[in-house]
Formats: sequence, structure tokens, C-alpha cells
Amino acid sequence: MDDSMEKALRQMAEELKDNPAQDKLKLIEKVSRDCNLTPVQTEFLTDKYLLNA
Repeated sequence: MDDSMEKALRQMAEELKDNPAQDKLKLIEKVSRDCNLTPVQTEFLTDKYLLNA
């Protein structure tokens, strides 16, 4: 796993810990931009946090 994906996963976990009720899709979009993720990496986050929730 590359550094940007590790950073994204860490950021997702921290943000959701602070505010579990927030809009996960918007958070994924924000983290994706902040961490400069590829479309495949963004899809992974979407699968992990939205489809497997």
C-alpha cells in the first residue's frame, strides 16, 4: 500500500471517530482530494465505507 492510501485510511478513521454521523460520501471525496488518490483508490474507500457498512 502506498503512502497516500495509508494517509487516506488514517484520515477517514480519525474523521469518523470525531463525527461518526457525517456524510461518508462527502468525506470520501474530501479525503480523496486531500490525499491525491487515484480513481481506483477512491473506489476502494467507497467500497470499504459505503458498501460494506
